[in-house]
Amino acid sequence: MATQAERRVATRTRLIEVARGLFAREGYDRTPTERILEMAGLSRGAMYHHFATKRDVFEAVFVQVSDETIVRAVRRSPPSDSPLEDLIGACLAWLREVRRPDVAAILIDQGPQVLGWKRARDLEALSSLRRMTQGLERAIAAGEVRVPSVQLAARLINAALAEAALAALHREPRTSRATQEAAIRQLIEGLRSE
Repeated sequence: MATQAERRVATRTRLIEVARGLFAREGYDRTPTERILEMAGLSRGAMYHHFATKRDVFEAVFVQVSDETIVRAVRRSPPSDSPLEDLIGACLAWLREVRRPDVAAILIDQGPQVLGWKRARDLEALSSLRRMTQGLERAIAAGEVRVPSVQLAARLINAALAEAALAALHREPRTSRATQEAAIRQLIEGLRSE
């Protein structure tokens, strides 16, 4: 028999899973709370035990999608002997991951609208910015990169990746995947030590 703690985790997981699918397919605005509860087979009280609002449910979905996307990107990026190449590979793998319609819908399209640009950026940065900073620090330690501020360089790379993902989602400007990836590679390689 499941413990109370296990039931709480299962309820929260179910809410996030159902909401994630609905938000990705139908959008946040077209997904009433009642539909999430109906599809999850849960009561409003069960939801309120974990989330005060539908927006809070969306935030949990956003964080989950962000974390999973970064983990998949890192896994799909083949390791090399160069920390800078590892960083570039992870960035390009992330850009490929956010081209998935379900991921793009949550992270790129709806996240900033539902949560606000600053909150979405701050949440996403909890995972990505830390990893970006670590990647840059490894490249610096290997003598491959020199930047005046690791934090600022990490934020600039993150911003460039987000802009490339937006361009891919909205097809504006129209560029091929290869062109986008070449631009990101060139940007990051521009940090190389002379």
